[in-house]
Amino acid sequence: MAALAALGTPPVPKIFATMEEGPIPGGINAGETWLESHGRSLGHFVDGTWLKPPGRTSLECQEATTGRTVAVVPAGDSSDLAVAVEAAAAASRTWAGLGGPQRGQCLARLAAALDGDHRGTMAALLTLAGGRPLCRTLGADLDLGLRLLQVPAGGAQLSPPILEGWTPLGVVAVVLGDPCSLPALLWKLGPLLAMGEWTWGGTLGDLGDNWRSTG
Repeated sequence: MAALAALGTPPVPKIFATMEEGPIPGGINAGETWLESHGRSLGHFVDGTWLKPPGRTSLECQEATTGRTVAVVPAGDSSDLAVAVEAAAAASRTWAGLGGPQRGQCLARLAAALDGDHRGTMAALLTLAGGRPLCRTLGADLDLGLRLLQVPAGGAQLSPPILEGWTPLGVVAVVLGDPCSLPALLWKLGPLLAMGEWTWGGTLGDLGDNWRSTG
């Protein structure tokens, strides 16, 4: 115990007494590092690119537990939605044509990537946004989100007979409340993508024009 205290790590009894989390391994917050690498200024992520339309009001993204601003994003409008829908429509034709097994393989690879080198960064960002302790984000939110992606991926790869003759509908809009958790997002996206639909989505802060969209 004395050795831990000398290293600057709170003794275990103190952690239980104050209900504080232990230190982040290595003292590096991967989420903060990722935000810094983007200048803490994000955009609308459309077709693999961060779009930052000029002349827009900036919206602050705040840490859930402290209220401090960790990043800013541009306020969206109908023109951003049009770009996202157009990108989704273009991608949907190729995605639908892959067939269930190939779509399932793509989703499985995505889940594996999120559970690999990017796991720590994803968990840290979810902690900043949702306010849950890092250990619980890793052990609950992230694992549940990945499971919600892996299950439809497996179903698509099996390509059950009931889906024979199924024709994807095309572009589907997904609108989620703000703040949005990873499980809530993947609970909707996983089955849609597995069935061959392509999505564009975003969060609504106030049912107004302040959209943050992805395509």
